[in-house]
Amino acid sequence: MQKVFLVPLFVVSLFFGALPASALADRVALVVGNASYQHATQLDNPINDASLIASKLTELGFKVLLVMDATFEDFTEALREFEADLQTADTGMFYYAGHGMQFREENYLLTTDAAVIDEQDVVTSGKNLNSIISMMEARVPLSLVFIDACRNNPFADNLRKKLAGRARALGLNRGLAVPERSANSLVAFATKPNEVALDGDNRNSPFTTALAKHIVTPNIEVSTMLKRVTRDVLELTGQKQRPEVVASMASEFYFFHNNALISPVITYDNDAEREAAATFALKEAVEKNTILGYRVIIENFPKTVASDVADKLLKELEQDTISQQTSGSHEPTELTLSTQTLLDRIGEVSRTGAALAVTSIAPETLELSLGLDASGYSKVQAALNMLGHDAGTADGVFGTKSRSALRAFQVASKIEDTGYIDQNSLLHLIKVFEETPKVYDGMWSLEVHRFNPHPEDPFQINDRTLLSSATLRFRNDQFYLLDWKNLAGISRNDNRNPFANFRGVVTSDKKMSMRLEADYLFQKKKVKTVEIRGSFPDFVAYGSRLNFNGPRLENTGPKDETWVRIELKRLPPEKK
Repeated sequence: MQKVFLVPLFVVSLFFGALPASALADRVALVVGNASYQHATQLDNPINDASLIASKLTELGFKVLLVMDATFEDFTEALREFEADLQTADTGMFYYAGHGMQFREENYLLTTDAAVIDEQDVVTSGKNLNSIISMMEARVPLSLVFIDACRNNPFADNLRKKLAGRARALGLNRGLAVPERSANSLVAFATKPNEVALDGDNRNSPFTTALAKHIVTPNIEVSTMLKRVTRDVLELTGQKQRPEVVASMASEFYFFHNNALISPVITYDNDAEREAAATFALKEAVEKNTILGYRVIIENFPKTVASDVADKLLKELEQDTISQQTSGSHEPTELTLSTQTLLDRIGEVSRTGAALAVTSIAPETLELSLGLDASGYSKVQAALNMLGHDAGTADGVFGTKSRSALRAFQVASKIEDTGYIDQNSLLHLIKVFEETPKVYDGMWSLEVHRFNPHPEDPFQINDRTLLSSATLRFRNDQFYLLDWKNLAGISRNDNRNPFANFRGVVTSDKKMSMRLEADYLFQKKKVKTVEIRGSFPDFVAYGSRLNFNGPRLENTGPKDETWVRIELKRLPPEKK
């Protein structure tokens, strides 16, 4: 495949030497989700569960084989391919969501064409879990197995009723049996032996929800990670479900590890320290070459050279992943053509046509079905940038930065914040452009906050604390004060106006500067005049918030800092 970004790869090689071989060959996974059973009611969650885990593993650098609604033949073929991939791997992972049952103290993962009429059908209706584990252990140093298959099982229930008195002797208990401890492996079940797991009320099961949350946490060993999963499952199920883990591991394993993030530092005395920390973190991310690794650099070290390099490397890696998953050409569909029309309308800022009905499918699948090309993605990026949501360069490569910007827009628009493009998001983009005036004139609200950006804040002010607020009118490139509140002075009966010397200006090139007084201690008066600078987007929609960080107000220790932050919100015009 043609590489999109050659310069950043060259820059990285100068600093760190040649890029390593892809980590995908080192860690491989087979993920199976079975929901559409031919002889039983369809399950709600396994497809969503398998898709979620597969996406997380892809971000973590695994080579993932995702199989949905596998028949016995499909499952057999997938296991053959998985076995071949394990030959060159050092870690293998198997995840299964769907129906499972125990028979003669062995666990069977049922395929979608399962037809369990009598005891002879069990072994031909599913795959023996112990056989899968043994196959993995024979080929890789470490095997990880996660089974979310303890749901109410009509196959096992019917067989128990039919065999009646023989059911106990045949080991036809509820749920699954726990396998024997074996060599250097870990097996995690959604619930305890002979118990039934809950599906939950959301699109994912409680076990998979917790697993997906914690599997991407940096620098926690898998045993500790599963303790957190257990805690969350107990909480999500009202203490009704406790996962079971059988482990025989001779070494530690981390799904995501970066030494630079073990003791994260959020604030730095100077830019050189920030750049040095970012470079150190980037070096480890490059060695692993995973989607999640690059995302962490971008999120933890914004506005650094390392962040820019990570963003470009991430886009390249994501493009490679998408290309592998969507190889082959597809004919344009009605939905594709309608989407392209919507993209054209964003540029024209005019409304035409009506909304199309969108089926209930996974957000990433829906976006892929739209058939967007680089030009389409570029138009969405440009639109988000104009609205003040930083989507990065409008280059048509929709990476982490662009998805964060889209998610911020979706949150502001009060629509589902998936971070993926769909028809609803495109229609809201058009609506915002149509309703937003091309000038900043009108009413605004201003909030002044203090905050401590350090994660180990000893005085519990890490969450922003509102100091004062005001209502402003913008006219002729200047903000004018209408009314104000001094919340910092309430505790000492001090109603002094912190905006007495207020001034706010936006220049013709959209540069903003604002001066005010920050009275940032509540029990005694401590006032500092501050000036905050920033840039306005081309368009500011009604209800949108613009956030600007100002100077540090006080620094009494490495973990005890007080900074100022302002939030400007554009108010809709009053209804007459």
